[in-house]
Amino acid sequence: MNELEHIPVLRLSSSEMEDPISFLSQPNVRRLGHIYGMVKLVPPQDFKPPLSIDETCFKFRARVQHLNELNISNRGRLFLMKQLNNFYMHGKRSATVLLSKPYVESQDGRIYFYDLFIAVTQLGNEANAVKQEEGKYSQTPVSSRKRSKSDRFAESDAKRSSRIVLAPLRDIYNNQKLWKDVSKLLVKSAEKLLHVFQTFLAPYYDFLQRKMGPYGDHASMLSNLIYTEDYPKSLLNDSEDDADDSRNGHGAAEEEGEEEEEEEEEEGCVICRRTSHRSKTILCDSCDKPFHIFCLDPPLSDVPRGKWACNNCIIGNGFYGFKEEDKLYTRKSFQKLCSDFDSQLWPQGNKLENLRLLETMFWDQVNQIDTESSIRYGADIHNVGPGQMTGFPTAEFVPPDVQQDPVARQKYTKYVQHPMNLVNLPTAKGSLLWVFGKKISGMTVPWTYIGSTFSTFCWHLEDQYTLSANYQHEGDPKIWYSVPENSREKFDELMKSIAPDLFQKQPDLLHQLVTLIAPYDKRFQDAKISCYKAIQYPGEYVVTFPKCYHSGFNTGYNFNEAVNFTLDLWLPYGVEATHDYIATGKKCVFNMWELMLTVLLEYLENPRKFEEGMVRRCHSELLEMFNREVKTLNQLADVVCAQNEAKGFTRRHIDDKLRVDIQVTVTSSNNEDANEESVSSAGNDDGDDDIFCSSCKTICPFAFVAHSKSTRYSKRRRLQSMKPEEWNQLAEQGDIDILCAHDYFRLVEKADEEDVSDDESRERFERDELYYIRHPDEIRDILKRAQHKIDSMLR
Repeated sequence: MNELEHIPVLRLSSSEMEDPISFLSQPNVRRLGHIYGMVKLVPPQDFKPPLSIDETCFKFRARVQHLNELNISNRGRLFLMKQLNNFYMHGKRSATVLLSKPYVESQDGRIYFYDLFIAVTQLGNEANAVKQEEGKYSQTPVSSRKRSKSDRFAESDAKRSSRIVLAPLRDIYNNQKLWKDVSKLLVKSAEKLLHVFQTFLAPYYDFLQRKMGPYGDHASMLSNLIYTEDYPKSLLNDSEDDADDSRNGHGAAEEEGEEEEEEEEEEGCVICRRTSHRSKTILCDSCDKPFHIFCLDPPLSDVPRGKWACNNCIIGNGFYGFKEEDKLYTRKSFQKLCSDFDSQLWPQGNKLENLRLLETMFWDQVNQIDTESSIRYGADIHNVGPGQMTGFPTAEFVPPDVQQDPVARQKYTKYVQHPMNLVNLPTAKGSLLWVFGKKISGMTVPWTYIGSTFSTFCWHLEDQYTLSANYQHEGDPKIWYSVPENSREKFDELMKSIAPDLFQKQPDLLHQLVTLIAPYDKRFQDAKISCYKAIQYPGEYVVTFPKCYHSGFNTGYNFNEAVNFTLDLWLPYGVEATHDYIATGKKCVFNMWELMLTVLLEYLENPRKFEEGMVRRCHSELLEMFNREVKTLNQLADVVCAQNEAKGFTRRHIDDKLRVDIQVTVTSSNNEDANEESVSSAGNDDGDDDIFCSSCKTICPFAFVAHSKSTRYSKRRRLQSMKPEEWNQLAEQGDIDILCAHDYFRLVEKADEEDVSDDESRERFERDELYYIRHPDEIRDILKRAQHKIDSMLR
C-alpha cells in the first residue's frame, strides 16, 4: 500500500482554545480544512480534562460489525448470491442451482457473479440507454423542458447514474462487442464469461428484464419492484443469533444486567400492513414475512405449492444494518473484552509497534470475502443521565474523589465551562446551532464511542454538512481517512459505478454509515480521488469540515466522543444539504429555513449578535426560498382553480376552504391564530418540531398540503390542532399524504396528464387543504424589516 499524506496538525495555545470558532474561522485554517477535509488539533500540555464517567451507571450495548460485508463490492456479491438462491427455489423453478459461494473458479481466476452481472448491464446497454433517453426527452413538451435541469421535479443526476437498464436476453447473447468489452473489463476469457452468464445468471436476468417492462422503458426501475417495509430485513447476517456468535472475532461477553423482553405483535401484510384480509396469507420462505396473495402484483389465485420468495428477497431491497447485542457492557468489562481479543492475536503484546502493518491487516479483513470477522463497537452511545452523556466534566456529575478535593474541584469546574468541552462547542461563540433553543441528540449533544481493535466507522458525510469535532479521552489510536470536498463527486461516482443496483434500491446508502472501500483500492486511486490520513491519540481533536467524506477504524480499546458545530462558512453548505437530501430521500435533522429565520429575528433584536456577512447570506437565501415557494403556491392556485372550474368546482375551494393557518414552529410567532399547545410543546428536547413531506422527505418550509387518502379524515377541525409529531404519524400510517408545495403541484400535474375522470379527480382532491406553518405575510414582514436594518447598518 502506498502511504497517504497526513492531514495538518495544528497546535493551539490556551487563548486559542478559549475561542475555537474564531481560530477555525481564520483564512489559513479554513483553507487547510478545504484542501484536506480534516485537521487535527493538539491542545496545550496543561489541557487535560479528566474522563468523568459515572462507572456505577454507565452501560452500553455494542453493535456487531462483519468486516467483509462492509466492503461495497463484497456486499453486492453476497446479496446477489442470496437473491439467485431465492430465485431458483421460488415456485416451480428447479432448485438445481444452489450457490454456496458468490463466484466460480476458472483458469483466469475467480469470476464473481455480481461483477459479471453489473458489467453486462452497464456495458451492454450504454449506447441504447442514452438513445432511449434522448428519444424520451424529445417527446417532452417545451413548457416542461424549460425547467428540466434546475427544477426540483427533474430527476436528479444521482438517480440517473444509478439506473439499471436491461436489454432483452437475446440482444445480450448476440452482442459480440459487449462480450469483448466485458472480457476487457473483468480480464477474463469472453467465452468463459458467457458460459458462466448462461449457466448461472441468464434465467435471473431474463426474469428481471421482463419484470422491468419493455426494453428502454426506464419508468419501471428496480426500486419500483420492491416493497416498502416498516422493518426491512437484510438478506445478510439478519438471523437472531448473529449478534451472539464470535465468528473469528470477539467472543461474546458475560451479560451485565437483564435482557429486555419484547412482546412480538402479529405482523401485518408487508404491502397493505393489515393483519386481517379476505385474501389468504402466504409466508416468504426467505424472510418469513406475510403477504396477502391478493396484494401481490400480479395477485395469486391461491397459495402456490413448494417454496415461495417475495420480490424483496429475489430482487433484493439492498437493506443492510448492524445488529446490536442484548448484553450490556460497562467500560471496564468492554476494555477487558478488547484486551483478551488482542492477547490472542498478539501474544507478545507488540500490536502498536507497527501501525502500518495493523492498517494492512484491517483492510485485508475488509477486502477478503470468504471469512467473516465479527467485531464489537460501542458506537453512537447516547445515554442521557448525569455522568453518562459525555466523558467531559459537567455540573450534573462530579466524581466522588473530585468532590472531596477543593483543588481538584476548582480545576474540574474550569473544564465544565470550557468552550472545547464538546458539550459546550455547539453553542460556543460563533456557532449557529444554539439558535434552536433545543438539544439535538448526536448533533448538539455529544455521542460517545468505545472502540475495539478493527471496529470501524464507515464512509459518510456529517448531517447537513456541518463541521464535527471528535475528542479522544483515552486508549489506543484511531486511524482516520478523509476525502475533501473537491473529490466528493468523484467519490460518489466511483461508489455508484461499483454497485449501481444498491444505490437504486437505497439512494441514501452513503448516509447509512455501513459501507467501505479502501483508499488503497486500485479503483479508488484510478478515479484520482484525493484522500488523506490521520492518526489520533488521546488528548487530541479531529475536526471535519463541510462535505468531507471520512471513515476509519480503531487500533484497540479507546474512548472518544463527537459533536457537531458550525462556522460562518457553513451556511451555504447547510442550504445545499437540504436540496441534496431530496435526491436521496434522507430526512434533515433540523430545519434550515427556521434556523435562518431565527437568525434574522435575533438580528432584529440585537444586530451585534452575528457577523454582518452571515446575516446578509441568511437574508438572501431565505428571500430566494420564500419567493420560490410563493411562486409555486401561486402556480398551484392557478392550476387547481383551472381544474376545479373545468370540473364544476368553485374558486372558493382554493381561496377559502383550502387554506388553514396553524402554528407548529419552534420560535414564537405573532400569528394570532397560532395553536398555543403546539407552540408550548415545540421547545422540548429532541422533540419532533418539523413536518416532513411524504414524497421528498424534506421539511416543509412554511406551508404544506394535507392530501387525503381516506374518507375518515374528510373533516379537518381535528387536524388544525394537531402537533407536528401527530401530523407525521398520521402520514406514516398512510391515512394522508403531507406534501410540500412542489410535490403537491407535481401530483396535480400528474393527475392532469393521466386524464382521469371528473369523479376520480373530485375524489382525489376535494378534501385537500393547504396549511400554513408560518403565514407568508409574517415571513414577508420579517424579511422586509431585516432588509431595512441591513441597509441602515451600511449607511
